[in-house]
Amino acid sequence: MKAKNPVPTALVSTSICVMTLFQTRENRIFKNAAWLHPLSDPPAGKPLCREQDLKYMASLLSDLFITGKGSNLFVFGKPGTGKTVCVRYLLSEIQKHAEKVGVSVATVYVNAGRTRAPYYTMLEIVKGLGLNVPSSGWQMFRLKRAFEDALEKTSMVIAIDEVETLLLKEKEPLVYYLNRQPKTALILISNKIEDAAELPERALSTLQLKLVLLEPYTPQEAEAILKERVGKAFYPRVIQNDLIKFIAEISSKAGDIRLGFSIILSAGRIAEEHGKNFIETEDIADAAESEIRMKQIKDLLEKKSALERLRKRRR
Repeated sequence: MKAKNPVPTALVSTSICVMTLFQTRENRIFKNAAWLHPLSDPPAGKPLCREQDLKYMASLLSDLFITGKGSNLFVFGKPGTGKTVCVRYLLSEIQKHAEKVGVSVATVYVNAGRTRAPYYTMLEIVKGLGLNVPSSGWQMFRLKRAFEDALEKTSMVIAIDEVETLLLKEKEPLVYYLNRQPKTALILISNKIEDAAELPERALSTLQLKLVLLEPYTPQEAEAILKERVGKAFYPRVIQNDLIKFIAEISSKAGDIRLGFSIILSAGRIAEEHGKNFIETEDIADAAESEIRMKQIKDLLEKKSALERLRKRRR
């Protein structure tokens, strides 16, 4: 009787070594962790604790609905003070009011920190207007012509986030070109007021920027914002109010609400990993230590980038 062929050794070792990296487990902590991500929109749609700032910005842009052009804004403040979320909300409110009063206003938001170059920033602006343009192949003058053609039919509000990325890229900044166009209001967003000084004098004199400073959230404001997020992100009774208050104080002291989001998200992950039904003090402590260390590294890198920009200006 013939002996059966043995199973190849390679196959045996392979089957034994296979391991599952991802396991399905019952989720008793998170209802929807996305609400704790830094770029997520406010759960209620409207940014909390920025009512006065939003009213002030709206007042500066109100001429849009009368003359077709509002003031140019320079919105600045430390990272994590709600600049982006406030401006995006403001743009949505402009659109709603324009439709209500029967005025044609187009709004566009673009992040220059992602587009990096004036060309790609202009490309995103034109695309944001709903124009059908290819992702590459058009020269800048053709993009500008498409933009100017669109301007014949509507007023525009263009928000450029991380605008400092563009200011050292060219002799005549894109914002200077945009400002020279009729019926166009600009909202420039940056972390520091010093970034406005990067603009040439002729640009500053024609832009006539209205400065809008968003101060860091107070501990009470930070607590209200974190509670709103927690209510959406976690199941009931996962985290106690005194722990939220503690994290709010850390966030306020750092001047960055996103730090609070990160600490709570990390603490939830730690509790989940240990099979808990709720977040404990030690989970918060471990998460805070890790996230604060990461923030310090990011701050150091930001200072290094600022130093590089200063060196370039002095050349």
